[in-house]
Amino acid sequence: MYSTKLIYNLLLLQLVICVTYLIAVDTNNEDEITALPGLKDKLNFKQYSGYLNIPDGKHLFYWFVECETNPADAPVVLWLQGGPGGSSLFALFVENGPFSVDAAGKTLKLNPYSWNREVNMLYIEAPVGTGFSYKDDKNYFNNDTTSAADNRLALVEFFKKYPNLQKNPFYITGESYAGVYIPMLAQEILSTKTDINLKGIGIGNGALTGRDGTDQSVIDLLLGHGLVTIESYERKIEACCQCADGQPVNECVFAKPVNATKCKQAKLDQTDALNAYNIYDDCGGLNDAYLSSMYDQYHSSRFEALGIQTLQQSYSSSNNNKLICPQSGYSDYLNTPAVQLAIHARKPDKNQWYVCCGPYDFTHASTPQHDIVRELIDKYGLKRVTVYNGDFDIVCDFIDDQRFVDNLGYQRDGHYKEWTVDGKSDGIICGYVERYEKGLQFVLVRGSGHMVPKDKPEAALQVLKDLIGVVKL
Repeated sequence: MYSTKLIYNLLLLQLVICVTYLIAVDTNNEDEITALPGLKDKLNFKQYSGYLNIPDGKHLFYWFVECETNPADAPVVLWLQGGPGGSSLFALFVENGPFSVDAAGKTLKLNPYSWNREVNMLYIEAPVGTGFSYKDDKNYFNNDTTSAADNRLALVEFFKKYPNLQKNPFYITGESYAGVYIPMLAQEILSTKTDINLKGIGIGNGALTGRDGTDQSVIDLLLGHGLVTIESYERKIEACCQCADGQPVNECVFAKPVNATKCKQAKLDQTDALNAYNIYDDCGGLNDAYLSSMYDQYHSSRFEALGIQTLQQSYSSSNNNKLICPQSGYSDYLNTPAVQLAIHARKPDKNQWYVCCGPYDFTHASTPQHDIVRELIDKYGLKRVTVYNGDFDIVCDFIDDQRFVDNLGYQRDGHYKEWTVDGKSDGIICGYVERYEKGLQFVLVRGSGHMVPKDKPEAALQVLKDLIGVVKL
């Protein structure tokens, strides 16, 4: 027989354990999403959404999706969308999140390649003014520096809400203009000694080289895919470039030619059946509000200055009507009142949720990331830096990003080699990887455009698994 005192102590210990667990998991979290309109499948994970409130009356909307297996110990991975000012909810519903939306914006289906199969996924709509994020006084001012600071403060608030995850490995991922957001946020976290267990960063099709990038890589890509003639390519290079002694022949800065008139008059002889985000996707940006807005605001003038025609400019609506293109109703879905109620979203200064594009100061934008990435590796000892690119994208092309990585100056570790979707030698080749010392690597994803998780979801999941150390490409 057990003594009364022993039984009492055992019961007391059990009570302490239960209370500790309840505090850790915060079962009364008011941000928990208990039901989503249009979702019929039963979920094997929890999800939360709401606001991360930071100083100066700023409220950043977040959506947190727990890992399907062992969320208590799984890494936490932040996804930041590009733009600047693109909503990360685009990725949640179109790229690497757990759901996809039908064309009518009514029904959700589960994504078999969702990243929350491996990790806890956090999506933040940043900077403030993007998507459901807002500021009390509606006086928005964002640039590269303020965005990094605000994103760090938002993460501090996130881990206050979920203190049980503070110890977990943390990674920052994203694409496009997130090539600016990600390194600068990592620098902000490490330089301020914020109590976040940052282990690595993963940048997809990143805008890494800044506004003074050469742009020659775009022309090189078009030539490599047979989309411009050799004669017109050579004429363009000759008219626009004047390489100094010792300067690599691939570093022609088209934005600053010696003779602007001569450069502009040298036209490229090219085909027009292409789309800037994926040159082999006939549907492309014409069928998505996010891509169309992004192209119109940020890329059309750049390509026009280069003399490049893209699908958005030249492909007629009559031709496009002949195509059967997949449609996503994510915008209609997120503008449904019942959905906004379910995800605890507010729009105090907006009439409608938009995927693009939040307010941004372009006079303090497009910060080159060379020195920042070197600092992350050399000064702060960040162990994992992965830059990955689809090879069919001309908005943030793989040639420019591979040159960026190579020009950081680190020693190569082995040879450029293929990698497979399952890591097996007889598996399907998904791309190629170049490894460098100190955990730096460049990864090419075959057959993908600007949005690798959308175009090649299985391959993108493998890249994620490599980043967090589950597999090695």
